[in-house]
Amino acid sequence: MTLVVSDYPRKHVGKVAEINGMTIADGPWIPVREAFGITGLRSGVLMRWEEEGLISVSQDSERSPRRYLKPELEIVAKLGTNGPPSLRALRRYLTSRLDGESDDGLPVGLANADTQKTDAPGADGAESAAFLTTLANLLRGQKLSPEVVSKQRIRVTKDAASRGVAIECRRRASDADRWWFSWGGGVWLCEADNPTEAVVQVKTALRTVGGP
Repeated sequence: MTLVVSDYPRKHVGKVAEINGMTIADGPWIPVREAFGITGLRSGVLMRWEEEGLISVSQDSERSPRRYLKPELEIVAKLGTNGPPSLRALRRYLTSRLDGESDDGLPVGLANADTQKTDAPGADGAESAAFLTTLANLLRGQKLSPEVVSKQRIRVTKDAASRGVAIECRRRASDADRWWFSWGGGVWLCEADNPTEAVVQVKTALRTVGGP
């Protein structure tokens, strides 16, 4: 990826940080050497992963060193069993989280019961279904394949042979009970009355999880 001067300073949040609710404020941001010490990943691998949007990166100028989000890398490091984590392991982790599983493989609804109680799906399934129908129609216009799982959940894939992501629509108690889209894992995506933003994020997520 070729960057121009206007891209700097840059600080982007990667998918691992995003699905774990991290922001650019959740530092510290550490240099490549320290990142290698945590993950065992060399600079070239870190660079490829951040260019794919998988991990976060901070850089003040084109010639300045890159810095990486330490708490995010600590999660990535756990994906390696007998050495540095592989890209395959990282994609599998992202797929499981986006598809509604916690770190230990339990459905997020069971693993994060407190969150579900606070921001539980609304009782009006018809309204939720209407928002999801609008989103599904937009996704079909982008040549994606949404499948209705329930009134409050759809699953989206590029095609029958590819991995997919789960999208839900439920009320968000912390936002005056407004309707929001969320990933199947419970991470908020965007307001339900902004389906075009949801389409952009879904397309990005599908590029991240990759093929089978």
